[in-house]
Amino acid sequence: MPTKTLVQTVGRARRFTLHLRVLYREIGGQEWFEAWTENISRTGMLFRCDSPLPVDTIVELKLQLSPRGGNEEHPAEVLCKGTVVRVEQVGGLDASTALAVSIHPYRITRGNLPSKQILPFS
Repeated sequence: MPTKTLVQTVGRARRFTLHLRVLYREIGGQEWFEAWTENISRTGMLFRCDSPLPVDTIVELKLQLSPRGGNEEHPAEVLCKGTVVRVEQVGGLDASTALAVSIHPYRITRGNLPSKQILPFS
């Protein structure tokens, strides 16, 4: 059975079904939370998380891109800011939460940066 790798709705950016590790935190927050992406587009992402944030929260995001061969010492990271635009509760007793985040400025860098140096742009 073929796997659907592209989601597109009229008037929306093309979404790619990618399951990547993402770290996120509220702007000014000290603690990073781990989540896994469901899909990503040029304008935003949807990810499953255990620590949801309210709509309109501005967040910092770090998305690590795995190197093709898996042998690079410092994989590329996408660093960006975004705004939580939707919160979804899915499931029953073991409900998981998904956050839809619109992406603002972003940049791609190599290696791990100290958290104070992650986002020099405003």
